[in-house]
Amino acid sequence: MKQIIFILAVFFTSISIQAQYGGVDRSIGGPGQFQQSKNKEKKSEFDFVQASTDKMAKELSLDDFQKAAAKNIIEDYKNQVISISAEEIPDTGKNEKINVVKDKMEAKIKQLLNKDQLVKFEAMKNKSEKKGKGKKNDNDAEKTQD
Repeated sequence: MKQIIFILAVFFTSISIQAQYGGVDRSIGGPGQFQQSKNKEKKSEFDFVQASTDKMAKELSLDDFQKAAAKNIIEDYKNQVISISAEEIPDTGKNEKINVVKDKMEAKIKQLLNKDQLVKFEAMKNKSEKKGKGKKNDNDAEKTQD
């Protein structure tokens, strides 16, 4: 009788242990511990600089020199925005600084463009601003309804 009780106890204990782990290796510092996060980073990784440069090159028909220069300007802009975002100042101050940096970036890009490209750039910029204002107005309308 004691042997049957012992065997049943071992059996039920092993089932509960297996259910807790679910067959997954949960050891700390195991070889697969950080693999998932690396894969997620690769999937969700978005290169703002490259995407912006590619869009400009396509829509404005930039040559290789213009594309390389624009990429450097946009990279510099991104780094400045990251730096400003890290500052411990109110959001309004951050937004003002970011707008100043954005204006400087646009001025540098405009210097690279010929007349036709400049017209396209202004149209592209206006289209982007209208989208941004439309989203902002939609958010404002939602706040007033609440």
